[in-house]
Amino acid sequence: MDEDGYLLLPKLLLETEVLAARRHILNELASEGLLNNQCAVEEAEAAPNAQTYFRPDLALQNEPLQKLLYRVDGPLMTFFSVFLGGRVRHFDFTWLRCVAPKAGTPPHADIVYMGRGTKRLFTAWTPLSNIDLDMGGLMILEGSHQNQRLRAGYGQRDVDSYCENRPGDKSRTANGLNGWLCTNPVKLQRSLKGRWLTAPYQLGDVLIFNMYLVHAALDNRSTHFRLSSDSRYQLADEPVDERWVGANPVGHGPAGKRGRIC
Repeated sequence: MDEDGYLLLPKLLLETEVLAARRHILNELASEGLLNNQCAVEEAEAAPNAQTYFRPDLALQNEPLQKLLYRVDGPLMTFFSVFLGGRVRHFDFTWLRCVAPKAGTPPHADIVYMGRGTKRLFTAWTPLSNIDLDMGGLMILEGSHQNQRLRAGYGQRDVDSYCENRPGDKSRTANGLNGWLCTNPVKLQRSLKGRWLTAPYQLGDVLIFNMYLVHAALDNRSTHFRLSSDSRYQLADEPVDERWVGANPVGHGPAGKRGRIC
């Protein structure tokens, strides 16, 4: 983790548990008319013009997904307790993505979205199916977590902060989603060096990475939904970002704003 900024753990999760969480999501998408009704639900074939992308609401009542990601004696929580060497807590908010065929996610690092607590916080990206290169999974920029210029500049941002001494600062009311590094992964790679790395992901795989690793999502060039979740883990006795914990995490928005002197 220190050297590469990530760990790819093949088949860490039980396939039956991943499929149970996936099935729950697909049934919800089918009920909303977002799946092609000429195909079996399990195929996750998108209906024409389906445009959904970010669906954390579908994680809330998804008991199989909650069990998969957060069961105390489950593979992920057990891994992190050993990896971090102590009692672990997770964020209560789950970033669930149901990506219809479309463009991917621009490059960014997670620190700008959840950096108010400990910096020893880790993301677990969990594909909820096999994800080949056409469907497009996560890609990471090699060595970017060690770029000191990036850490000292971009890595100090907080997307929910605003200049309290500037009454006209539009960040006071913005939704806090302006954390992209850029929209051109090729240009960014030429600037920061390193390679963009990805792989065909398999059911049960988990990709774990730190807060400063630059990553992005490839375009979904298939006709199927790409389902995945992002969950976050840290030591329980270290400071936690208040936006992402509790019965109803405030997340990005007015309640999560924090003023600063600019």
